[in-house]
Formats: sequence, structure tokens, C-alpha cells
Amino acid sequence: MNDDDTTRDDGDWVDLPDDAAPPVDEAGTDEDGGETRDSAADDTAHDAGTDTDAVESDATGEHDTGQNDTGEIDTRETDTSADDDTARIAPVREVDEALPTTDDAAAEQPYPTDGGGWRQSLLAHPMRLVLSAVVIGAIVAGAIALATGVFNDSGSVGTTEIGENERLAENAFTQSVTGDCLDWAAGDPGNPTKVACTAQHRFEVAGPLDTGLLPGSEFGESATWPGAERFTAIRDEQCPVIVEGYLTGGLDPQGRFSIGMMYPSQVQWDKGARELRCGLQQTGPDGSPDQVVGRVADQDQSFHWSAGTCIGIDPATKKPTGFAVNCTEPHAFQTTGTVDLSHKFGDRASGQPWPAVAAQNDYLKSICPVQAQRFMGGKEKLDATTLNVQWSVLSEPSWLAGSRTVVCYLGLPDGGGFATLVGDARSTLLINGKLPVPPPAAPPGRALPTPVPLPPGIAPNPAEVPAPAG
Repeated sequence: MNDDDTTRDDGDWVDLPDDAAPPVDEAGTDEDGGETRDSAADDTAHDAGTDTDAVESDATGEHDTGQNDTGEIDTRETDTSADDDTARIAPVREVDEALPTTDDAAAEQPYPTDGGGWRQSLLAHPMRLVLSAVVIGAIVAGAIALATGVFNDSGSVGTTEIGENERLAENAFTQSVTGDCLDWAAGDPGNPTKVACTAQHRFEVAGPLDTGLLPGSEFGESATWPGAERFTAIRDEQCPVIVEGYLTGGLDPQGRFSIGMMYPSQVQWDKGARELRCGLQQTGPDGSPDQVVGRVADQDQSFHWSAGTCIGIDPATKKPTGFAVNCTEPHAFQTTGTVDLSHKFGDRASGQPWPAVAAQNDYLKSICPVQAQRFMGGKEKLDATTLNVQWSVLSEPSWLAGSRTVVCYLGLPDGGGFATLVGDARSTLLINGKLPVPPPAAPPGRALPTPVPLPPGIAPNPAEVPAPAG
């Protein structure tokens, strides 16, 4: 919505969550926008969710393995037993709180909406990327929900300049058809062009929305402009079906793409424009659509951050935002690389069934620790951070949509979410404002002690550190 009741010449874009997206399977349950301006020359098109020209909604991987320098590894050749110094993981240091589980996260209410702009939209409309939070050294493998959310885009999709009494000119938006890809220069969304989908673009058209399905008088010649809120409701009601029919494998509900709708600005509407387009976009951290290459149906829809990327944190909820930030800024975790699950469980063309969370955890627990040590420059440096090695997992809907990439990362649990990190883990790191205090070095040969045997029927407390052997 706008900060005022006016409209502007170049229009706005707004990214809103796709409420109609498929429900997220709970990982870990297996066995183990903007401002508008007044102008008679506003011939832009809106993207559903603002009071202006065109509106899109944001729902948010390349297979990048085998690159040791970046921390990304070829999982087919990983040998975690070859070197005790790299394969052996120290026992978990004392942690007061267990990592959040998916069940806990699913029970949480949407983020509070205090605050403005795209951050408000993020908190009000979360989407989740399933993370399996595995603490190395403890008998724990849980799952948490990463709320990434959506953002308000500031921009417009417009037409050529026309006079007040002239007819509405056709442009790339009004002439677009199913499968078209549209792009515009950064900061100049009022001049969209049709481009090949193999080139960089910001919006992929899934199809036109037949306004005949809507109330007859609402889109009549003399009807008043419905407004951004109504367009947003139309998008939520109508676009998911169009996108579902357009995408061969469906949309990954925890992925980086989202459903959007482009609609005419009020000036366009007053000149007779009634076109609506449903489509797909990837929203960037500044709230505007990112440029992508290729059709969504042909891509791994997973998030695929490169090694060393820091993912922002919402201070109110302690949840990750899902967007990369400078590591000098507060963040929830830092990635150590990605893993391509297709090497183990089959690529998107294999027809292999979804691997249960327990199977994914069993596979990744021998990969992410080694990757983390390589990223940090050795086991001792990793231990000195006091951070836990963790990784994401894929839900069944994500797998069926063709996603195959998961991410390994470093973080700590805190208050049902994540501790706030500042700084690169490889240099100066603050955890909740304090320098980490590494535990004392274990005696030689006792880094992985054998637990003391217990009487039959007595189970060990996983929070307790096993007594040293000998």
C-alpha cells in the first residue's frame, strides 16, 4: 500500500507472499509497495500488491559441487574417514537451548508487522525454507523453518508517453503472452522490453488472467480502478492455478521464486487498459525483482548461496531473512557451501522418489562437517568459533518441483531461533555481541571419548558430555 493516496507516473511494484502456495511438509518428522505519485502521464503497469503500476508476488540452485576452494564439494567422492584431523568432529560444547524444530517453527504465528516498507512485508508474509539443524557431536538431528518472506518492490512497468486524450499505447506488458520474459534496466521499470528467456530478465509470464472470471461490472468500461489491495486478492485467488498449469513440475514452496501479477496503473486503467498477467519472479534483498537467466521450469529452484555468504536475521523473531547481507552486519548464519543431492538420490529427470529427511541427514552428516573444516581452514579454527555445523534439507514438495540443492552452514541456536552473529567466522566474530570463548583443548586421544556404559534400560542424557574413556 502507499504512504499516501496518490499515484505516480512511473508506478510501483510490490512483492507479496503466495498464500496459495502448497503447504510445507514438516522436515524432521521422519524417523530419525511502495509510495505512489500523482500524474496524468502515468502509463505504467503494476505488479499486484501496490497502489501503482504492476505488482508481483515473491515466494521464494545451481548444482555447485566439487569446488574445494569455495567449500562446495563433489559428494560422490567425499571420504570422511581419510584424515582423522578433518573427519573427526569434536563433541558439542555446552548449549543451553536445543535447535528449533520444524514443529516448533510451524506453530509460530507470522512475524509481527511493525515497521515499514519491504521489511514489514517480509515479517507479515513469511515463507519457509526447511532447514535440518543438526548439531555435530550430539545425538540430535532436528529441523527448523527458515522464514524468508517477501518484499515490496519499488518500480513500475509502463507504456510509452501518451497524451491525456490519446488511446493507450501497446507495449511489452500489454502484448505479452504465456512464456514471454520481460526485463527492464535497474531503476527504470517503466520501460519493459521482451527478451529471450535465456537472457537476463525480471518477470516470466505464466499466462494472462481472464477478467471474464471476475465480477462482470468490476472490469467494465466505466468501472473504477480496483486498487492495489483488490488486485492482490485477485492474484492470490487466480494466479496459483495459472502458474500450476504453466510449470511442468510445479513451484517449490520453499524455493527462491514466487508468484506475481502485473496489472495496469490507474492512469492506464482510465485509458481503457484491463490486462492482467500472472507470472514468476525472484525478489532481491532490496525488494525489487532480481534478474535471472532461464525459465523457472528448467531450473533448480533451491536457494544456492555460495560459500561464505551471510544470511540476515530478523532481530524480533531471531529467524533468518533468507537474503544475503554483508557479514559485518547482523546475520543468522554463514554458509560453508552447497551440496547437490542428485549425486546420491537422483536428478530431476531420474524419477526417483523423495528421500526422507532421515536419509538426507544420514548422507549430509558425513559431508557438511568436512566441508565446514575446509572452509574454516582446519578443525581447530572451526572449534574456536564455538559455532555448530548445520545444513538444510529438502521437503517433498521441493523435491517434486525439481529442487536438488541444499546448503551447509554455521550458526547457533538461541531463544527458539538463531543467535545473532556479526563478522566473518574466519576472522573476528561476535556472537550476541560477545567474542566466542573456545572450550579447553581435550587431552590427546580423547577428542571423541567412549561413553560410560549404563545399566540396562537406562538411556543417556544427550545434553550431558560423555565421560572420557580410560
